[in-house]
Amino acid sequence: MTGRSIARDLGQWRRRSRRVRLMRVVLPATIAVILIGVGGQVTWRSMRAAARPPAEAKTQIRMIAPRFYGQSGDGRSFMITARSALRDDNDMKNVRLESPTLTLGFDEPQPSRVTAKSGIYREDTMKLSLSGDVRIDDGSGYRFASEEAVVDTKTGNISGETAMLGEGPTGQVKSNAYTVYDKGDRVVFRGGVRTRLERK
Repeated sequence: MTGRSIARDLGQWRRRSRRVRLMRVVLPATIAVILIGVGGQVTWRSMRAAARPPAEAKTQIRMIAPRFYGQSGDGRSFMITARSALRDDNDMKNVRLESPTLTLGFDEPQPSRVTAKSGIYREDTMKLSLSGDVRIDDGSGYRFASEEAVVDTKTGNISGETAMLGEGPTGQVKSNAYTVYDKGDRVVFRGGVRTRLERK
C-alpha cells in the first residue's frame, strides 16, 4: 500500500468519524426538540380545555306509566296516562308522552276518551297536544278519527285543524277541521264538510 492510498484512507476515516460525532450530537438534540414541542402542545391544549366553560348537559327525566290528574273549569275530572313520559329539565312544565290516553270525566258513567301515538302536555296551560292516529270516543257511541288534536283540559274542548272522520248512531261526517264543545254535546265541523245520515 502506497503512502498516497494510506493518506486517502486516513482522510476518509476522519470524515466518517466527524460525521458520527456530529450525528451523536444532532440526533439527541432533534429528539429533545420534538419531545418539547409535543409536550408544549399537550400542555397548551389542556390549558385551553380547562379555560373553556363546560357544556351544560341536558338532563331528562323519564317516567314509566305516568298518571296526571286534574279538574276542568266545569268541575269535570280528567286523567292522562301514557306508556312513558319524558320531562325536560330545561322546561319542567313540558312533558312528552308516548301512547297517551286522556279520559275526561273518568268518574262519570260515560267518560270521553282520547288516544294518540304521541303527545305533549303543558302543565302550565293544561293543554294536551296529540298527534298520530288520534281517536276520540265521546262515550255515547260517537267516534272521531284525526291525525292531530289539541285538548284544553281547563274547558274540556277538543279541536283539530286536520281532516277528521266521525261516525255514530246517526251516520258519518267528514271535515277539514273540527271543535268539540260542551262535553261532546256540540261539535262544529269546518271546511269541506260531508255527511251521510243513517235512516232508522
